[in-house]
Amino acid sequence: MKKMSEIRINGGDESTEEALNAVDKYIRSRALENKKAIHLRLVCEETLGMVRAMTGDFEALFWIEEENGEFRVRLQAETIMDKGKKEALLSVSTSHENAAAKGFMGKISDIIQNGLLSFDESAKLQQEYGVGYDFMSMGLMGEYPAAGVPMMWSLENYRGTIQDSEGEEMEDASDELEKSIVASLAKDVIVGVKNDHVDLTIICK
Repeated sequence: MKKMSEIRINGGDESTEEALNAVDKYIRSRALENKKAIHLRLVCEETLGMVRAMTGDFEALFWIEEENGEFRVRLQAETIMDKGKKEALLSVSTSHENAAAKGFMGKISDIIQNGLLSFDESAKLQQEYGVGYDFMSMGLMGEYPAAGVPMMWSLENYRGTIQDSEGEEMEDASDELEKSIVASLAKDVIVGVKNDHVDLTIICK
């Protein structure tokens, strides 16, 4: 496995710039063809942009790895907002909805933020504010998890659900995927949640 050195990021300008510099260095070291290099850089930019848009205290490890010719952009969350901060954010919205969860990467961000709450707390927020669990449930791998049980969400599963469903909401979701840089360049996006730890893997085509 050819792996980029892990970079600790917090969403600030300095850590984002450091991470992008490391990405550029890694891409050059792999001597990728131009199209592949551009696509990998774009996915990394979108991922780091998502982190910058997150609210609350956030730290994560970020890196790229290659195995058998397949590149994976990785993000492992260590700390993030608690239930109180999430409620405070949502309560300022007149509609009490999560206005930040717009676009495909906005929804991935919401999965990450909700995932590091306990499942009980997440369920309460869903009932009160409508936090994006309809989206989340459409991409779950396996049955909906009980409290404390590891959870896995997959773009591949989400795409399959959209393709097999009808209605205006599904059409909007499909259109959203078509407009997303990451969704168009990724073979799959997998979000795993276990014991207040989130692991994001973007598998590039």
